Amino acid sequence: MSRKLASIQKIKAIKPIEGADRIEIVQVLNWDCVAQKGEYQVGDMVIYFEIDSLLPDIPAFTFLKGSSWSQKLNKYKISTHKFRGQISQGLVIPIHKLREIYNQINDTSFSSIDYDEGDDLTELLKIEKYEPPVSNGPLGEIINHEWYVPKTDEERIQVCAQDVLPEYMKSERGDWYASVKLDGTSCTVGLFEDAFLIGGRNQWYKDENMYTTTVKKYGDIEKHLRDYQKLTGKYIVFQGELCGPGIQSNRLGLKEKEWFIFNVWVSDTGKMDSYKKLDFLRFLNMCNDFGLPHVPIIPVGAKFDFKTTTNIDETVEMLLKYVDGIKYRTFFDDASPNQIAEGLVFRKNDMTYSFKVVSNKFLLKGGE
Repeated sequence: MSRKLASIQKIKAIKPIEGADRIEIVQVLNWDCVAQKGEYQVGDMVIYFEIDSLLPDIPAFTFLKGSSWSQKLNKYKISTHKFRGQISQGLVIPIHKLREIYNQINDTSFSSIDYDEGDDLTELLKIEKYEPPVSNGPLGEIINHEWYVPKTDEERIQVCAQDVLPEYMKSERGDWYASVKLDGTSCTVGLFEDAFLIGGRNQWYKDENMYTTTVKKYGDIEKHLRDYQKLTGKYIVFQGELCGPGIQSNRLGLKEKEWFIFNVWVSDTGKMDSYKKLDFLRFLNMCNDFGLPHVPIIPVGAKFDFKTTTNIDETVEMLLKYVDGIKYRTFFDDASPNQIAEGLVFRKNDMTYSFKVVSNKFLLKGGE
C-alpha cells in the first residue's frame, strides 16, 4: 500500500504548548503538528504532508529553507522536529494554497481545484517518499522483472487509528502479535512462475552483492523453493529485513549481515497478484521449515494492553509511549544498551488488520 504523503485533511483539535506565545499544536488525523498560534481553527481543511515526504523546490515552500532543505537531495525533507519540548510530525498548509502549489509544481495556471477530505495529493503534487540510502558495495546488474508481491509499507498508527484500533480494543491478546521493527533495508526472495529472484526494496539483482550474498548464507533457498513447489504446487516468497554492518548504522550491533523474515507469501500459480500472505502460525512454521530467522516477536507477558481505555486517541498516545521503551538490546546481545528500537508492527494473526508504531524518541535521535 502506497502512503498518502500529501492529502486533504481536517484540523481535528488545537492544543496549547506550555510557555509558548506564538505557536500551538494542531492535530491532523492522530499527528501533532506545530503551527503559528491562531492560524487554524478546528474543522479547517488543510493540506497535510507526512514525515518522509520530499517536496519540490518551488517558491511556495521557501519558508522551509531553514528547517527542511536538503542540499544533497535538492528537495525539502519533512522530518520529526521538536519545538519548545513539543514533537511536531508533518507539515500543515492552508487549503487556499493548494492552487498556488499545484500551479508552481506543474507549471500551469489552473484557477481552481476540486477537493474532498481524505483526497490523496501525492501524485498530483509530485511528492516523493524519502528512502534512506543503502550503500555497501556495488549492487551489479539489475533484472527487469515485475514485482509480483506487494511492497512493504505498513501504515503508521497516526494515520489509521480510527480504522484499526477498534478491532484490537475488542480482541483478546492471543488474537494478535507484535514484532520488532528492525532498522535495516528490505530484502525479498522468492519463486515466481518463471524465475527465482533476490531483490531489495525496488529492484531484483543478478550479480553478487550484499543482498544475494547474505541470502545464500541460509543455504540453497532456490533449490528448496523449487523442491517445495514440485511437492506441494505452491510458490513461496519471503520478505525480510537485511541488517548488519554498513546498513543504517548497524543499530542491532550485528557482527555480520543477517536477514530476518517478516512476511511469507504463497501462490498456486506464481503469477502477478496471486500471492496471499500467510497467517501468523503458518508464517512461523514456514520460517522454521526453511531454516530462516524471523523478526523478534514480543512475548505474551510484555504485550500492550488494548483494554486499558476505550478512547482511541488515548490508545494512540499510550502506544507511542509503549514503543519508546522497547530496546534492541532485549533481542540482540551486542546492541547498545540505550538503543531504542525503531518501533513495533502490530498484526492480527489472520493478517486482516495491521499497523506500525514508530518510536518518536528513535526518530528524534536520528532514525529515518
